[in-house]
Amino acid sequence: MKYKLIAVDIDDTLLNRKKVITDKTKKALIDAQKQGIKLAIASGRFPNGVMPFFKELEIDSYGGYRMSFNGGAIYNSKGEAISKTYLDKNFIEPVYSIIRPTSAMVVVHKDGKMYADRKENPFSDMPQKSNSGIIPEKVDDIAKFVDFDLHKIVIVDENEKLKKLDKILQKNFSDELDIYFSADWYLEVMPKAVNKGIGLKIIADDLGISLSETIAFGDNFNDVSMIEMAGMGVAMGNADAEVKSRANMVTDNCDNDGIAKALKILLS
Repeated sequence: MKYKLIAVDIDDTLLNRKKVITDKTKKALIDAQKQGIKLAIASGRFPNGVMPFFKELEIDSYGGYRMSFNGGAIYNSKGEAISKTYLDKNFIEPVYSIIRPTSAMVVVHKDGKMYADRKENPFSDMPQKSNSGIIPEKVDDIAKFVDFDLHKIVIVDENEKLKKLDKILQKNFSDELDIYFSADWYLEVMPKAVNKGIGLKIIADDLGISLSETIAFGDNFNDVSMIEMAGMGVAMGNADAEVKSRANMVTDNCDNDGIAKALKILLS
C-alpha cells in the first residue's frame, strides 16, 4: 500500500514525555513529506498550541494540514480553514451548572485566546502547559461570559473527579453532545459527531485520496475515531489498552520513537 497522508496526535504521540519531538521522529516525518506524503497534525489543542509543531515539522512547506479542537477546526498549509464546526452556546449553561459546584476548571476559546473560570486544582495549570505557554484569561463565571458559539468545552481536574463528572454529563447530554477524555486531566465536551476521525476524512477528501491511503497515530480516547477511520490506525505503546484494541498496529512508546519505528515498517 502506498500511503499518501499521515495524521499524528501531539501529546504522548508526536511529543515524548519531555514534551519535545525527538530527532528520529522529526526526521522520519520530514522524510515522509519529502517523498510526497502529506502530514497533518491532529490535536485537541487550541490553534495557537498546534502552530509550533506545524512549523517545526515544516508542514507549511510541504502542503500539509493542522487540525485543532479534535477536528472542530481544520486548516491547510496556507492557513485557510477548510472546515469549522461549533458547539451551540445554549449548551454552556446546562453543562456548566453541573460543573459549577465542583473543583473542576472550565476552559473555552475565542479569537485566539483562552478563557477560564477561577477554579484552582492540581491540574489547573495544564491548559497553559498544553498550549505553548498561553495563559488563559480568568473570568468569574464561564456561563455568563460565553455569548458565542464554541468549538468545545474543556474540563480540567483530577482523573477520579472527572470520571464522576463524565458519568453525569453522559447521562444528561450523550444524545446531543460527544464527551470524552483527551488526557487523564482533560474531559472534553464536543459537538455531536465532530472528532478526529471525521477530521481525517475531511482532509483526505480535500486531497482527493482514499482513507485506505492514510495512516493515523494516537494514544488517547480522543484519537480512537481517527485510528479507526484510517487505513492504518497505529496506537502508541504508551496508549490505553482500549485504544490499542482499536488499532491495526501498536508501535513503541512516545519516548522510544514509536512513530519513526512504525513508519520504517509501513513506508518501506
